[in-house]
Amino acid sequence: MRPPPKPGARPASPRPSGPRPSGPRPSGTEAAAYRLLLEYDGSKYQGWQRQGPKQTAEGVRTVAGSLEHALREAGFRVLTLMGSGRTDAGVHALGQVAHLHLEPKGAPEARDLIRLVDPFLPHDLALREAKPCSLKFHARHDAEARSYLYQLSRRRTAFGKPYAWWVKGGLDLRLLDAAWKSFLGNHDLSAFADLEPREDGRCAIQSCEFLEAGSLVLLRVTATHFFHRQVRRMVGASVACALGKAALAELQRDIAKPTAEANLRWGALAAPAAGLFLERVRYGGDGPLDPLHAVIEVR
Repeated sequence: MRPPPKPGARPASPRPSGPRPSGPRPSGTEAAAYRLLLEYDGSKYQGWQRQGPKQTAEGVRTVAGSLEHALREAGFRVLTLMGSGRTDAGVHALGQVAHLHLEPKGAPEARDLIRLVDPFLPHDLALREAKPCSLKFHARHDAEARSYLYQLSRRRTAFGKPYAWWVKGGLDLRLLDAAWKSFLGNHDLSAFADLEPREDGRCAIQSCEFLEAGSLVLLRVTATHFFHRQVRRMVGASVACALGKAALAELQRDIAKPTAEANLRWGALAAPAAGLFLERVRYGGDGPLDPLHAVIEVR
């Protein structure tokens, strides 16, 4: 049962029947276009991308599918919904960006979209911002940089488990910092990602930041793009060096000259999804990143 509408809310119109449009961007003035900013707890999602023709409470739960479902429940017909990138299952987002195209008939002003859709969103997904945009804006292709944050915990925490990786054993923070910053620069990171066939593994890492925050250690990385599971493998490799399970020289060697054997080794050491956040996606004209800080506090 739908919740009662909020005072002044637009009455929901009947949901369209039949198959939903697949995804090419409309041309001309065929749609109302919005730029969305979202945050979500990825613990119970199988990533961003909708994985089938149906998205229901009983089906595969994805962020895009849940958002589309909420939009339809609010009475809107979705023509296109595309995020800046595909977060993996279990990965969180503080600042995922998406472009949304709605059928123009009955489409709301951007300032009203959040109020109308919010009653139908699940508790672990929040629409933080909605702005009107050009139909030419593309959340993925127009992005200039993406930043990910990973949280390591040096102690067991009763409240932070879904949002930090508790690393058992003593971390050598000097080695952790050195390993993490070894990725800085333009490298072929084939050893640290799951690539598609014939996909070029070169990635320009713009910054690798390291910060102690109480019992947490924060790792932030910024690049123009990332490959599947790349950040989790980078974190896992850095932690392995800090625990003495791998040598820093080996990591640096595999950054310089990746091999299939190195891909298997570092893949087996990938960090869990729980500590990873898509922190921000930057576009032309956006300001700098905020100073690095923890999402949760672990003293």
